Amino acid sequence: MNILIAIFCLLPYQYELSCNEQNVNVDARKVDFQDYVPLKPIADLIGINYVLDNRTQRLHLSSDNRKIVLLGNIGTIMVNDIPRNLPFPPLYLENDIYFPVNEVIPILGGVFEKLVFLKEIKEVPPIESITFSARADSTVLSFDWERRIGFDVQFFLNSVVVELDGQYKKKDKPKPAGRIGSIKLETFNTYTRLEFDIKNVNAYLEREREVVFYHKITERIQLIVIDPGHGGVDPGAVGKNGLYEKDANLEIALMLRTLIEDSLDTRVIMTRDKDIYLPLKERTNIANRNSADLFISVHCNASAKSKDMKGFETYFLSEARTTDARAVAARENASLKFDGIEPTDDITYILYDLAQSAFLGESNHLAECIQDHAGLNLDIPSRGVKQAGFFVLQGAFMPAVLVECAFVSNPEEEAKLKTKEFRRKLASSIFAGIKEYAVSYERRANN
Repeated sequence: MNILIAIFCLLPYQYELSCNEQNVNVDARKVDFQDYVPLKPIADLIGINYVLDNRTQRLHLSSDNRKIVLLGNIGTIMVNDIPRNLPFPPLYLENDIYFPVNEVIPILGGVFEKLVFLKEIKEVPPIESITFSARADSTVLSFDWERRIGFDVQFFLNSVVVELDGQYKKKDKPKPAGRIGSIKLETFNTYTRLEFDIKNVNAYLEREREVVFYHKITERIQLIVIDPGHGGVDPGAVGKNGLYEKDANLEIALMLRTLIEDSLDTRVIMTRDKDIYLPLKERTNIANRNSADLFISVHCNASAKSKDMKGFETYFLSEARTTDARAVAARENASLKFDGIEPTDDITYILYDLAQSAFLGESNHLAECIQDHAGLNLDIPSRGVKQAGFFVLQGAFMPAVLVECAFVSNPEEEAKLKTKEFRRKLASSIFAGIKEYAVSYERRANN
């Protein structure tokens, strides 16, 4: 086996691993066309115990009450004393165990509840050109490169930031055109940052080599983004009897998608459709880059003060008016810690970006429609429409609400949330509210 490994190993290259604002570069190996990385530096980075017996090639990884035991060149590992099969076995190389790179985040990150990022270190590709041009009523930001480069768009009320994974080495910066105002361009070692003002723009679309900015006039609801809160290493609230909020959120959201697609002439995009972690900002970005008409974030509630709190409530983004609303926002915003961001007071998010202010009235109306139907259809208290500084709603360029379906911290409601029947009722109530809002919006938009 070791002879075969030697034959298939190629020259080393590197991955960058990040966790808790710390990072380390590790040499990787490609074996049988699979990338492998050594576990010792990863264990040191994420702060777990690493004990390797070089004689038997047995490795023990542990932290608190969690543990993984594995053997070099054996595809079955033990996770908390339960066997789990890997598609590619760990390998014993150079006095360390090398792990399939695609399994690092789901296995190590998942078992030890660590948010780990992995990125292959490659040569920074050049960006040949960056230009703005007017196209009918739209303005197009175009890129030219030999090899496709990834980019990220951050859309604010009066400005846009675009970061590209490549180097723009030309001295001349792009010139404004159309709806684009002043432009600032910065080139760093591994990426290029472009910031510019926008005028009368409320939507954009991403394509392979361009971003189209325009003023969207919506006559009917055509695209809804549904966001099941939490996921992956972020469980959300956890009930006394073991219910993870992330699981309830996902099933309710999937049921809601089915209802919308079956009954409305409307397309649906899910921010996640399985148990994965997604940064809060990326959830809104998905809605923005697809020019969605509505953004619905699905959550379940929890209270640290009282297990007796119960009911359904709907939020839109604005300054919190009550202590309870601030507490709910603080709990949901706590997920920022998985992004390496320290959550602060909710009003900070309102002041930081007033993008939602343009949709305040519509978001309030959407929230009222959903809350009204929840009050009519559910056998739990209706806690009303509220407002607070939810980071996940910040920056959404469309009406956006966050629903708190029931209290995971209440044993009675936790038991209900575990049943498909109650989850279906929750999804149906949210759907009925969305449908009422859509009909009302279309009537108002076409008068």
